[in-house]
Amino acid sequence: MATVSPAVDSTNIRKVITDFYSWYVGNESRMHTYPLYQSINKNDAPPYKINWDAVEKYQSFLKDSVPQLGQAFNDNQKIFFQQCDSAFKKDINEEVPYGFDFDWFTNSQEESKYLLEQIQKPLSWNITRNGEDAIVEIKGEFEEKGVKKTNTVQVLRMKKENGQWKIAKTWSD
Repeated sequence: MATVSPAVDSTNIRKVITDFYSWYVGNESRMHTYPLYQSINKNDAPPYKINWDAVEKYQSFLKDSVPQLGQAFNDNQKIFFQQCDSAFKKDINEEVPYGFDFDWFTNSQEESKYLLEQIQKPLSWNITRNGEDAIVEIKGEFEEKGVKKTNTVQVLRMKKENGQWKIAKTWSD
C-alpha cells in the first residue's frame, strides 16, 4: 500500500468537508423531512420516542446521497439516536426533545450557510491524523471590541474508508 503524505491527506480532508457543507446548504431542508422522533401519545408532546423506521430511511438517504459521510457516520449517529431514545425515557416531560435542539451538522443553531462561509475563508485548520482516523478543528477569527480573537468554528472526526476520507462525526460528545 502506498503511503500518502500528510499534505495530500490534509488537502483531501479539507475538500471532503468543504464539499459536504456546500451540498448541505442546498439540501438541508431535505434532511429535516424525516420524522426521526415522535410523540408516544400522538399529540406532538412528550413523552417521545425515536422513530426507528424513519431513522433507517434517513440513514439510507445519507448513504445513497451524501458520499462525504461514511459508514462510521451512520454508526455514530445510530449510537446518538439510542442515547436520545434513552433520554426520552428518563425525562418523559421534557418539551424539547433531547438532542434535537441544534443542527448536528453545524453543531449549532446557526444557519448552515454561516458555517459554509466560515470554512471557505482561509482559516486555520488543525488536522490531527492517527492512522485511518483524524480530528479536524476549524478555527475562525472574529472581532470583539476592536480586538481580533480566534474561536473554534467546527470540529469533525474523519475516518478513511476504502482509501477515501469520510466524515465520521460532526457533533461533540
